[in-house]
Amino acid sequence: MQIEYELIRSSRKSIGITIERDAKVVVNAPHALDEVEIEKHIHKKRLWIWEKLALKNSIQENIVQKQFISGESFSYLGRNYRLKIVQESSELKLKNGWFTLGEKQQVKAQDMFKVWYKEHLKSKIDERLKIICKDANVLKPHFNIMDLGFRWGSCTKEGTLNFNYKIAMAPIGVIDYIITHELVHLKIHTHNERFWREVSKIMPNYEEKKVWLKINGMLLAI
Repeated sequence: MQIEYELIRSSRKSIGITIERDAKVVVNAPHALDEVEIEKHIHKKRLWIWEKLALKNSIQENIVQKQFISGESFSYLGRNYRLKIVQESSELKLKNGWFTLGEKQQVKAQDMFKVWYKEHLKSKIDERLKIICKDANVLKPHFNIMDLGFRWGSCTKEGTLNFNYKIAMAPIGVIDYIITHELVHLKIHTHNERFWREVSKIMPNYEEKKVWLKINGMLLAI
């Protein structure tokens, strides 16, 4: 079975293979390395790649879709809250430990949750970004909240940071890690040793947040 992959070349000295959350295979290779050598390396790692792809697909297949009914659980900043459908015409709210939503709004509940997460994450990112930028002694960049699919964040060539609205469901420490990750990407574009050293300077315990995302990331969904 042929393995399809995205090839990214950089100044790194060795080949690295990453399986993204959407099961995309990304190969990072040095600029000067011949494509034949890259193919040989991928072939050598094929069993490992197939094993990781099978695990990713199995996790995705077993994720239970949210139901927008009373009693369903939704996360915000790492805590779970039950949804209560109420008779009065009410917009989505988080109050007294419950998400509440009017019965007439139930048909568009998924869209309302997306909007709610985007609005609340925007203010939270703004708050945390100010603190992290001050600690890192860098200027606070512009940022957007959007649906990035399987990516938690990204940064543009113009210096704008983009964050996935789904990270509103993650604990605040994990959100801080994603902010730090993208902030460092503004000056270091690849995941090399220098990149991770810079992340560590700002957030010494970043590895445990990275592991949390790897284990729980698939659950940040509505």
